[in-house]
Amino acid sequence: PRVWGWDMGASKFTGALGDFPAAVEGSNLGGGNTGAAQVEQQVIDWLKEIAGFPKNASGTLTSSGSMANLVAHTVIRNFTAGYDVRQDGIAALDKPLRFYASDQVHSCHQKALETLGLGAKALVEIVSDDRQRMQLDALEDAIRQDRANGLQPACVIGTAGTTNTGAIDDLTAIADQCEREGLWFHVDGCIGGVLRLAPEHAHLVAGIERAGSVSIDPHKWLHTPFDAGAVLIKDPEAHF
Repeated sequence: PRVWGWDMGASKFTGALGDFPAAVEGSNLGGGNTGAAQVEQQVIDWLKEIAGFPKNASGTLTSSGSMANLVAHTVIRNFTAGYDVRQDGIAALDKPLRFYASDQVHSCHQKALETLGLGAKALVEIVSDDRQRMQLDALEDAIRQDRANGLQPACVIGTAGTTNTGAIDDLTAIADQCEREGLWFHVDGCIGGVLRLAPEHAHLVAGIERAGSVSIDPHKWLHTPFDAGAVLIKDPEAHF
């Protein structure tokens, strides 16, 4: 009773009009010089501005937020492994990688790590507080314990709007902790990542601009039709 399907799309007629010429044109974007590719790059530039990322940051549109997070975790895995994973594969990992997120994190993160061959155990879920935000002391303890057990902490995933309640982790505090620990900071902003557009509420996602990567779902607050995701990577070299 009273279920509203969480965050179902809120697309507008203008989005449908945009889908129409896109379907008619049917562009192959592999060449990189098509008008459609230029439109995509412009959208990415707008999203970088929204997230507070530098102009030279990289990014791409995806079919969904789940795919956006998968792309981000691929970049993070390859960057933090310490060797050429694309050349040698994950079998060459010296220590198993560990990714940390609150117990409210979207299930796509576990699925992404499974798909990347790191296994479900690679995602360490940190207990949340009474506001459904990640408990930072528990995060610190988990990182310390994993290092003591011979594992390699790689990334902390901060959530800017959980699927269950819309809770937003303390992104600034997580960014500070990642800097101290030398970890990649990823923000799942598929629900609330565009809050920086709202002057009265931008403070809720303060610190998102310090992330190494951010996922955003334009098919939520930006009113584009399903499915439309995006991922931003601050270091363009890491993305390639």
